[in-house]
Amino acid sequence: MQICGPIVNCTYNAYDGQQGECRIANEVPIDYIHFNDPRCPRYSFNYQEELKITIIPNITENYLDVTESFLDGLEIDKYYPSDRILYKKSVSLHLMSEQTNIIYWSPTIVKRIFSKYAYGLAGGKSIEYASFNAHTSITTLNTPNITTLVLRSTSMDIHHQEETFYDLGTIISSIGGFFSSLSGIFVFLFGASKLAPWGFLQIHVFNCLCTKYQRKFVRKLKNNYEPIPFVSGRTKNFTLEERVQSIENMLQEYYLDTDFLNILLENNGKVDKIKN
Repeated sequence: MQICGPIVNCTYNAYDGQQGECRIANEVPIDYIHFNDPRCPRYSFNYQEELKITIIPNITENYLDVTESFLDGLEIDKYYPSDRILYKKSVSLHLMSEQTNIIYWSPTIVKRIFSKYAYGLAGGKSIEYASFNAHTSITTLNTPNITTLVLRSTSMDIHHQEETFYDLGTIISSIGGFFSSLSGIFVFLFGASKLAPWGFLQIHVFNCLCTKYQRKFVRKLKNNYEPIPFVSGRTKNFTLEERVQSIENMLQEYYLDTDFLNILLENNGKVDKIKN
């Protein structure tokens, strides 16, 4: 937290019972030297649900950028600088002197991908920073010669957000997902001829219109495939060779695409002629 103004004394009372003088934080790294100002000292505090800060004398304005013992950012598994430092955003929270100022805030860890390799197919560069959603509320409680800040977290949960842009990889993924969804809708409505001959429309919506074709299909199966493969069991007067041939015919007509096998047969015939 960075506080600007003629500060003589700064103390705090934490939600977990800790209290004492505010800890002076180090200056931000040299890369962000434009934010170092001797008139605006930085203090670091532990991540608390509520923190009460008392400042003597008055202050002019406050910058909310630190919540856990590190300056201008947030540290969880690693250090996250604030978006104010990275992008020079103006996020000042103006406070009233000699009043109790309540600051409601919540942090969000943002991962922004700003550079990609091979149109996004080989990864890229990204940067992670902490973004704070904060606003102030002024109470009517007067505190002469003392300005009080109450840091009150709206939620102890820390949200994560990822920002990216469309690239070749995401476009290909979107196109593939689109055609996959169309294929799924088509199979659901009309069925897949090689897997299930009847879909939702034929069974439930247009059942009365398709009854004639369904009966014709059943008669064709009965006439061409006797015994009916897979369901008739062992039947007298039919050899094993005939049963296997019946299965091959059904698979070829309704389930398997055998065109590539015909091409293979033709190629083998040409090879045999050359050898002879």
